[in-house]
Amino acid sequence: MKKIISLLLSLLLIAGCNTPTNNNDSMKAGTYTASAAGYHGDITIAVTVDSGSIKSIEVTDENETEGIGKAALPSLVEQAVKDQTVEVDVVTGATITSEGFKVALKDAMTQAGADLSKFSNASGNESIEQVEETTDVVVVGGGVAGLSAALTAQQQGRKVILVEKMNIAGGASAMAGAGTTATGSKWQQEDGYKDSPESLKEDMLKNGHNYNDEATLDIFVNTVGAAFDWIVSEEGAHVPYVRTEGGGRTYSAEGRGAGVVTSLTNSFTEGGGTLYLGTKGTELIVEDNVVKGIKATAKGKEYTIHADAVILATGGFGNNDEMIPEEIQNEYVYAGAAGADGDGLKMAEAVDAATINMEFINVQPNSIVMPSGLGQYTNPGVGKAYAVGGAFLVNENGERFTNEQGNAYDLIQAMKVNKANYLILNEEAFNAFNEGMMASKIYSEDDVKEWLANAGVSNPVMIEGKTLADLETSLSLPGGSLNASAEKFDASVKQGKDEYGRELKGEITTEGPYYAIQMWLRYYATLGGLKINDNMQVVNTKNEPIQGLYAAGEVVGGLEGDIYYGGSLFGWAVTSGHNAGLSVIEE
Repeated sequence: MKKIISLLLSLLLIAGCNTPTNNNDSMKAGTYTASAAGYHGDITIAVTVDSGSIKSIEVTDENETEGIGKAALPSLVEQAVKDQTVEVDVVTGATITSEGFKVALKDAMTQAGADLSKFSNASGNESIEQVEETTDVVVVGGGVAGLSAALTAQQQGRKVILVEKMNIAGGASAMAGAGTTATGSKWQQEDGYKDSPESLKEDMLKNGHNYNDEATLDIFVNTVGAAFDWIVSEEGAHVPYVRTEGGGRTYSAEGRGAGVVTSLTNSFTEGGGTLYLGTKGTELIVEDNVVKGIKATAKGKEYTIHADAVILATGGFGNNDEMIPEEIQNEYVYAGAAGADGDGLKMAEAVDAATINMEFINVQPNSIVMPSGLGQYTNPGVGKAYAVGGAFLVNENGERFTNEQGNAYDLIQAMKVNKANYLILNEEAFNAFNEGMMASKIYSEDDVKEWLANAGVSNPVMIEGKTLADLETSLSLPGGSLNASAEKFDASVKQGKDEYGRELKGEITTEGPYYAIQMWLRYYATLGGLKINDNMQVVNTKNEPIQGLYAAGEVVGGLEGDIYYGGSLFGWAVTSGHNAGLSVIEE
């Protein structure tokens, strides 16, 4: 659907404004349209100029990712007009969108007759402004955990400043599916779904192989219901969630994680909260062994923010190669947020904060590699494909090796010993796979056509063959291997269950075409982090609370054990953020 993002910035262009001038009078006044490839198709912009300056930019068409590329475009427009530059800063986490915008902008300016060299500098070597502020609470990190903490504290009448180092809010939360644990919530009870904190704890301990920190886990299972009530209620955050008949352990948000981020951000800022984007927390201010605020940096500014309480919600460290084991980096693809570099951990460790479970990195199956090189989960796709039935995984020898619908941990163990993993599908299953992915807005029909045309020479590897033998040739699998695996699979379908315990619903051997998709293991969330007490306070290496310092979200370690439990990461972001916001009020 065509989206229009318009930022006219007229206030910057009136008499007396500080808009830079490029002394470029060679342009022909008018509006010029140009397009360039973004992450999910072309980005089209309309650039209006006079003889010497950019007057306005309107994004007239785009299909970028909700909460990431789509959210980056307004900041790119603003910088280009404000600084009169075609060399806008790349928005971290939205690199492809940023580069596409720059290419389109240069094209439009060239059409106008501009000398691009006079529009190639940003605001120049500006001096650094020292900014000093005082607030009740300062939150570092603008994902769902940080936004939940900030909004909760604000709703209790406190003055709150939230700083986010990226130019867009959301972090890992904006990339999430937003399935949210709701154990003990009013919705669960009203929908008649039987659940309890005790059963949730038991399931998470089993899933995490008892590496979970029980004290942190207890906080989660005993307060997640109240936190979910808060996020969906009109008197709380009032974030739109989908209420399914009969309920469940989790509910999903409308608009996925990006929708939750947008809703929380709007509520926070419209309620009077201060949000500084592109502003990185760098250091904790400590006075008499009490945390009293933070120092932060932004473009052209250095902040000293004094506060009664600091809440760290800076996410994990998955994008920090110095902190991730080499074997993880070498064997798996990264699928997390670009800003997950562990900076909040470093800030806290500088004041002797304790950490826990730092060795555990969350690895998950069912992934493809996108053109950007980042991993992308395919759970919506594989779920639909396996429901149809005509789909199975094979290794580099063309052999099935596991129950594709088994639990994530077992599937990971089975996939990691292979040199390569491929999902083989008949046409019905392939269409179901893409239906699930496109319904989740992960990619488009045009993407599928392009990837099939690439025939495996670039990511993602997605190949079509008239026969299974064609796929064997394309993937360099042993001759006859896929046919043998398919015959064995179809024989098991007649029995209803195969040797791995998977219940089979449909044969794969039909008339072609057939399809192969290379599947990977991905890593994104990190499961270790800061150690906290029952009040969400960070504790030091002596297990004593660090006064004035709280933490929420992925920066906290110990909840999950060695692998995450479905719905709990997003559930923990909401719950820990809400709890931290309440705790600073109580303190």
